[in-house]
Amino acid sequence: MAALERASLLIPAAIGSLLLPGTPGSQLRAAENTPEGDRRPMNVLFFFVDDLRPNLGCYGDAVAVTPNIDLLAGSGVTFTHAYCQQAVSNPSRTSLLTGLRPDENGVTDLETHFRDSVPDVVTLPQLFRINGYLTLGAGKVYHSTPFIIDELSWTRPVPDYLPRAYMLPRNLVENAKMSSFESADVPDNAYPDGQTADYAVRYIEEAYAQERPFFIAAGFTKPHLPFCAPKKYWDIYENTDFVIGDRKRPEGSPDLAFHNWEELRGYRDIPKEGPIGKEKEEILWKGYYACISYMDAQVGKVIATLDKLGLRENTIIVLWGDHGYHLGEQDLWGKSTNFELDARVPLIISSPGIKASGQQCKAVVETLDIYPTLADLCGIKPGSKVSGVSLKPLLNDPGKKWKNTAFNQFIRPYSALRNGSPTHMGYSVRTPEWRCTCWWDLETGEMVEKELYNLKDNPMEKVNLAGDKRYSKTEEELTSLLQAYRNKQY
Repeated sequence: MAALERASLLIPAAIGSLLLPGTPGSQLRAAENTPEGDRRPMNVLFFFVDDLRPNLGCYGDAVAVTPNIDLLAGSGVTFTHAYCQQAVSNPSRTSLLTGLRPDENGVTDLETHFRDSVPDVVTLPQLFRINGYLTLGAGKVYHSTPFIIDELSWTRPVPDYLPRAYMLPRNLVENAKMSSFESADVPDNAYPDGQTADYAVRYIEEAYAQERPFFIAAGFTKPHLPFCAPKKYWDIYENTDFVIGDRKRPEGSPDLAFHNWEELRGYRDIPKEGPIGKEKEEILWKGYYACISYMDAQVGKVIATLDKLGLRENTIIVLWGDHGYHLGEQDLWGKSTNFELDARVPLIISSPGIKASGQQCKAVVETLDIYPTLADLCGIKPGSKVSGVSLKPLLNDPGKKWKNTAFNQFIRPYSALRNGSPTHMGYSVRTPEWRCTCWWDLETGEMVEKELYNLKDNPMEKVNLAGDKRYSKTEEELTSLLQAYRNKQY
């Protein structure tokens, strides 16, 4: 069956009839033209997606079968150059939810709870709860449950979930990393993301019945490892051949910029050292894409409920990936670097009444900008300091002059993500044409490595130009930005 035919089967009937290309504008204009005094409060439906790089149809990926997200993009603005603050779950999600940069909220590893560093911060969902909203979450919103639940954020606690849920008997070992992939012939809600979608549907129905404004977060774990998805999503890519390009490390790049794929190597079917073999690479690529299509179907199911209940005209929808991912490029598998493939994330914002519906925005923006954007769109003042800026102007004019800088960072060694003992921090800045990364020794305060990459015509870093006299002015300017950032001069 052709990919287009399969895509049509993955679109819920409610979306198929209500969310065809070109139609959303008329639906959204209804809210725009409503007299100010008669407007209902704006709701927020927020999709958090784990390990999702922009391999989506609406981002130009011709292989990905993502009909529901593509339709969502048709009713919103797709940000083509959005960047997270640190390419691993806890710091990235904490930055979004607190509105603070990693060095401001104290979270640069997987173990730190932000309330230990900034106990009085008002989180994004907490802001809406304080303002009378029903705030409900399901799946992976904060880094994990029960470790980070943050009861202050929610009307009631987020249900627990199993991040590595398997269905096949050979993989059913309690909370253990078994196979790096799984294809089971089971319904969608046999796996956690289908259950998260079910929760989100019930939450929307609950808010509708209570006539309450809502902030509902659906946190999908896929396409995070292990690449487990129902068989029908694997079948979509059965005859697709994947080829890894740009396998080599960028020329002249320092060892500090890399890791040994520790996350992937933790699975039983992956060698602890060396290459993983072309057959396994092919399976992992197909698994990653199968998980994307599986997640996309869950997005469609939740949005269909909005449409069925007539809530779309006063609901803002956000789809965000917490960080990118390497699939063998640049001698890397996984995230946890400062490179473009890990720092760049998908971001789609669909809001009633925006003028740029269905357009792309090429401005360089940050995950940090989402918190003030939602507050702005809903007419709510942030309850504590936020470091981003509202993207509302870009939702009406994507070509508007913008700051066009994004910062991210990462610690080394890799083990410091768990043991809390980093020796180095790399700070990175992205502009429309360049990425510059400087690495500091945390004990001595000395800058020990520098990277400069021209990304104007390249989708990823190729050659480290740091020290090249032809680009000394650019290097000096970007290094100065990073030194200020490191000193918290934001």
